[in-house]
Amino acid sequence: MDYLIIFLLVTTMYFGLNEACKKNHVVIHNELGPGIDLNIACRQFSIERTPSMFHTLKYKDPFYVIEFEDNNQLPHGEKWYCMLSHGTRPKYWYDIEVYRQGYYPRCGQLRSWIAKTDGIWFTRRYNSPPGHVLNWKIQ
Repeated sequence: MDYLIIFLLVTTMYFGLNEACKKNHVVIHNELGPGIDLNIACRQFSIERTPSMFHTLKYKDPFYVIEFEDNNQLPHGEKWYCMLSHGTRPKYWYDIEVYRQGYYPRCGQLRSWIAKTDGIWFTRRYNSPPGHVLNWKIQ
């Protein structure tokens, strides 16, 4: 009987601790104003790479989401960069490292970036307000 209890305890702990890892999310919002589109060009691993994901986000459209898992093979292996821009003359832009994996892989991470007229705002938590982190560069 003792062996059965130990077996059940070990089995429960094994399956309970090895739950599937929730995916990480980079979320980008456009709060620039009516009629102002946010252009998004993202790439993975290196800022030197050519963007492979493009999207135009209209004002107050549902946010743009990049969903992924951390790299289990390399510490600091998962990196995402996005060029956010709007306007034509002048053009406002910023190339941001929107996510960088820590030394150990993590699950369910959030990186929320909000484009506003006064700059780019950021938060890591669903329940905390974003703060202003970057001013737009002007070209």
